[in-house]
Amino acid sequence: MKKISEINQSRVILSLDLTCPPEQILKKSISLIKSTSNDICAVKINHHLLLPLSLNDLKRLLSVIHNNNLLAIADLKLNDISATNLIVIKHLWKMGFDAIIVNPFVGYSEGLDSLLEKSKSKNKGVLFLVYMSHAGAKDGYGLDILKQGKKKKLYTEFIERAKLWHADGIIVGATKPKLIKEISSLTHNNLDIYTPGIGAQGGDVSKSVKSGADYIIVGRSILNSRNPSLTTSRIRINSWLNS
Repeated sequence: MKKISEINQSRVILSLDLTCPPEQILKKSISLIKSTSNDICAVKINHHLLLPLSLNDLKRLLSVIHNNNLLAIADLKLNDISATNLIVIKHLWKMGFDAIIVNPFVGYSEGLDSLLEKSKSKNKGVLFLVYMSHAGAKDGYGLDILKQGKKKKLYTEFIERAKLWHADGIIVGATKPKLIKEISSLTHNNLDIYTPGIGAQGGDVSKSVKSGADYIIVGRSILNSRNPSLTTSRIRINSWLNS
C-alpha cells in the first residue's frame, strides 16, 4: 500500500458503494477505476458489489484493479467464528482480494486467530474496525468498558488488540478528527489509520490527514461527481499536500 501510495502520491482509497441498477454496476465500476487510477492507491468493495455481482464479474473487476496497479480491499466488517472466517477468506483470496476489514469484537481464540495466521501466510492484509464514521458509532465503539478493574473506552481496547494481534491497519471514522488524533497518539505511528466518511458523511480531508490519518476512504463524493476524475485529483492533491 505504501509503495503504491508513494508512486501515485496519493492517500485516496476509492469506495465503490454504487447504488445504480445491478446491470450497470460492473461497467460503471470499471469506468470509475480507469478514470481515477492515477489518483488513488486502492479500491474498497463492500456488499454494494459483493451481493449483486457474479463471481466472474468480481474476478474481472479485481483484474482491472490490479492491472491499474492498485490494491483491492474487501469491506465485510467480518465478525464470526474462525471456521466461518476461514471459508470467507478462502473465497476472497481466490477471487483476488488483497485485504479484508474485520471486527475485533469477535475475539482472538476461535475468532480471528486462524484468519490472521492464514492471511499472513498468503501476504494478505487484515484491517481492524476501531471506530465507524456514522453518528451512532458512539453507542457501540464509544462504550465504556471495565477491564481488570480499570475503566476504558471500547475503541481503545480494539487498538490494543490491533497491536497485540499484529493487524495491518485500523479503520477510524473521519467524522471525528479529535478521535483520529487521540488514536494516532496511542498507536505511535505503528499502525496505519484508514479513515472512511470523507465528504458525504461530513469528514474533512485536511483535518483527517493533519490529525494522523494515513489513508482516506472516499465514496459518494467521487461516485456522485459529474467529473469523478477531476474530483479525485483534487482530493488526492489536498490530502497529499497536507501530509
